[in-house]
Amino acid sequence: MSIDIIQGLIGGVAATIVWFIVGAVVYMNPFVAKIYKKYENDPSVKNRKDVKAFIINTFVFNILIQCFIFAFVYLYIQAILPGTLILNTLYFGMILVLVKIIPRLFDMYVQSKYPTTLLIIEVINGAIGSFVIAFVFALLI
Repeated sequence: MSIDIIQGLIGGVAATIVWFIVGAVVYMNPFVAKIYKKYENDPSVKNRKDVKAFIINTFVFNILIQCFIFAFVYLYIQAILPGTLILNTLYFGMILVLVKIIPRLFDMYVQSKYPTTLLIIEVINGAIGSFVIAFVFALLI
C-alpha cells in the first residue's frame, strides 16, 4: 500500500479552506453570534480581544494541521471505505465525530463550566465540520 503525499496535501489544504468558509457561516451567522454574545461576559468563556490573532491561530492550529492529519488518515483507511462519495463521506465523517467531537465535548463538560448551550453549538458545528471535511476528502482524494 502506498500513500500519495501530494494528494494528501491537496486534500488537506482544500478541506481547510472549505471548513474555514463553512465554519465562518456556522459560527458567525446572526443566530449563533447572538447566542455567543449572550455569554461573552461569562467567566468560563475566554475573551478574545485580539480577533486577528485568534483567527490566525484557529486557522493554523485548529484547522490546517488537523486537516492534514485527517487527510493522511483518510488516505490510509480509504481502501476499507465503501467507495462511493456519499458512503465515504458518512463513514469518515462519523469517524471524525467519534474521535474528535465526542471526546472534546466530554472533556469540556467534565473539566469546565463552559455553558451547556455553547457546548451544544460546538457539537453541532463540529459535526457539520467533520462531515464537510469528510466530503472534501471523498471528493478529492
